[in-house]
Amino acid sequence: MIRMNPVKNNYLRFWLIVACIAGFTSVLFFSLIYLNQQVLCDLQCRMRNEVILAIVTLSLFGLFVGSLTYYLISERSERYEEKLKEIHRDNRIMLSLLEPDEKKIIEAIIDNKGKSSQSDIVKKTGISRVKVSRILKKIEQKGIIKKSQNGMTNIVELEKEIKELFLS
Repeated sequence: MIRMNPVKNNYLRFWLIVACIAGFTSVLFFSLIYLNQQVLCDLQCRMRNEVILAIVTLSLFGLFVGSLTYYLISERSERYEEKLKEIHRDNRIMLSLLEPDEKKIIEAIIDNKGKSSQSDIVKKTGISRVKVSRILKKIEQKGIIKKSQNGMTNIVELEKEIKELFLS
């Protein structure tokens, strides 16, 4: 079985659509000209028909431009969706590399829009305060989070690049 590259297949489909629209437009245009000049009417009637012919031609041109625009927009959105799927797959791989407790803590921070207090992390995860403190120190050294002091508690925030990956 022969498999075509999806990109080439999309271009082939696009040009097939363009050819169909162009062919239909050509047949309609020349048929109307023939009917107008040979069959239908006299000079006064021909002038009225030429206006109708111009309207039909402009409508078909608008249809062509609209279909071309739709194709280009849908092609771009398909590429964007593929990139998003790839990013989310990479995110899952990154989370799978963490230890289970590290993963719980990161997920708790992500659920809180990338920023959380250390005491909230303890409440959400059910991990002891001491263990959370050790794990946070460990993942801070890995460059995944940054901690800042806020009175008697620490505020834990995902690093900018990590936050963009998970929250965009």
